[in-house]
Amino acid sequence: MKKVYLNPQRPTHYDGAHFIVYLNARPAEYQADENSEPVQGVEYTGTMEDGGTLIECDEWNRDKLINGIIRTKYLQAEEDAIKTHQIQLLQVEAHLDAGTLTEEKRAAYLQEWAEFQAFREEAIALVNTWDNWE
Repeated sequence: MKKVYLNPQRPTHYDGAHFIVYLNARPAEYQADENSEPVQGVEYTGTMEDGGTLIECDEWNRDKLINGIIRTKYLQAEEDAIKTHQIQLLQVEAHLDAGTLTEEKRAAYLQEWAEFQAFREEAIALVNTWDNWE
């Protein structure tokens, strides 16, 4: 669901095991009511009615928030498979594995890693804006 706000939204504690975070931010026109002039706002797209996304996270902790965001796109098993593919690539490159990978497989493994890393870096950058983490 999409929702436009006047100002950027911060995560909120939802219950003992979840936070609502606001992802997929993009500029959008915000209009408080039908009589007001539109101004620049922020639109979020998420699974909740308020445009937020519910993530598994039981406390205000940088690593747990990042992990919760990553889990919105990748299950732990999917992340493990992506990492295993990278190990396979390294083993083949170092001639430690007698198996071979086709060029298509190699390209697919490199692409999935690049996509995972890009999403992970986005999650880290977003979470870093929420607090002065030490």
